[in-house]
Amino acid sequence: MNISTRQLSLFSLALFLGAGLTVKADPVAELSSFSEFRDVDLSKLASGKILTSHGSPMHFQRGMAVQACYVVHLPFQKAIALHKQWNPTDHPELKVYLHHDLPAKPALADFRDIASAPSNGSVKALVSETEKLPDPKAVLQLNAEEAKQFSKDGGSSKGAVPANVASFWSNVLSQRAANFAAGGASKEPAYNLTGDTVHPAQEFAKLLEEQPKIKGEFKPILGETGLTDGAKGSPSLYYELFDVEGQAAFTLGASYSKAEGETWQGVDAQYYSSGGYYVLATLYQLWPVKIGAEEATLVWRGDVLSSAELAELHGVERMGSTGAFMKEVQKTITLLQKDAASRR
Repeated sequence: MNISTRQLSLFSLALFLGAGLTVKADPVAELSSFSEFRDVDLSKLASGKILTSHGSPMHFQRGMAVQACYVVHLPFQKAIALHKQWNPTDHPELKVYLHHDLPAKPALADFRDIASAPSNGSVKALVSETEKLPDPKAVLQLNAEEAKQFSKDGGSSKGAVPANVASFWSNVLSQRAANFAAGGASKEPAYNLTGDTVHPAQEFAKLLEEQPKIKGEFKPILGETGLTDGAKGSPSLYYELFDVEGQAAFTLGASYSKAEGETWQGVDAQYYSSGGYYVLATLYQLWPVKIGAEEATLVWRGDVLSSAELAELHGVERMGSTGAFMKEVQKTITLLQKDAASRR
């Protein structure tokens, strides 16, 4: 086949111009490439439907994974801001009693609000378990050295949390938060009060290894989180007090985010919890989409957690636990969508 000089010039020009073009990926196709959702109908999501699914089956007995997909009726940047700033304490039905942001270098004084926890049965149950320390029969996730730090003296208080209990948890949480800030999850002490030895960094590593497509999709941001090795990024740190089946628990978390092209990724990692689960990571990916003439945002969410209780569940019981987890995720997303509607 003969190609004239003019044709060759035009062909070369097209290649040159094409090299400077940014081809927009199809958000639905990209979502389908790494998630459990193969046939995503954007119009159904636009009506408020929330898709949920269990993640890939895990060989890791303590592990569980669920996924969700939904639309937020806000422009891309506003949807990002909503996900980054959303505070669960605004919704009492979620039973998150305290949520406080922490500085880059957490200190003891940053946990003084523990004493202001509400007086309810859940918080009283936590106080009761704490007062059993250093007895290893206390239903708390600590290590033996931390448990020995509890003092039974100075228990008077006008609030729901006695002074010695508030002081104990302030010390435990401030030290663990400082450890994470200095070196990531690998610097966190293991849970070993009840006999088993569980390292947070190893739990994150096992969970992510069980979800290879997600790990691949989030590789750029996961490399900055320090979840499985040393700290590399600059996360937003926080702590919470929440209910776990009638007993309050403390958690420490770190949030990371990364924008690349027309997508945004976020990772919210709870690297310590005094009860309920060992570690929990929630991953988000957001894309701008058009719903008719409206600017909106497509969201994928994936949750992976490890818990001692899961290792004892099999068959129907495990399926029931996964279903309950998906319902909790769906409840949270529904509330977030309502908040988004109020910002339109």
